[in-house]
Amino acid sequence: MRNPMKALIFSVLASSAGLAGSAPKGFVLGGDPVKGEATYKTLCISCHGEKGTGDGAAAVALNPKPADFTDTKHAAEVTDEYVYKMIKDGGAANGKSPLMVAWGAVIGDDAKIRDVAAYVRAFSKPQKSAKPTPAPAPAKKK
Repeated sequence: MRNPMKALIFSVLASSAGLAGSAPKGFVLGGDPVKGEATYKTLCISCHGEKGTGDGAAAVALNPKPADFTDTKHAAEVTDEYVYKMIKDGGAANGKSPLMVAWGAVIGDDAKIRDVAAYVRAFSKPQKSAKPTPAPAPAKKK
């Protein structure tokens, strides 16, 4: 028979540690890249550049160079949570260059940090064409 006291203690400990529930919940970035664009252009563009390629005006003086957000291979290797934490906590807190500023206190609002992270992630995603691709013409019957 199951020990109800152990179950109660585990339940209380799991709840206080944020582990309650049947399965751990993964990080969900959310965020709106459209809303994150203005903050990116204010805080990030000087190092990461307008197009996210790591070629901003300040990048010339930086070693290591800022991340290239358009690098799809690198983007596939990092998680949304990593991008979020890099923006919020900076490079030093994430085992990377201390030259990457921790913007969390400056941005302040968690939703705004998520918006910037979503904007950064958008650099590595294929852009939708402005014009739809025409459908191929039907084959002619002989």
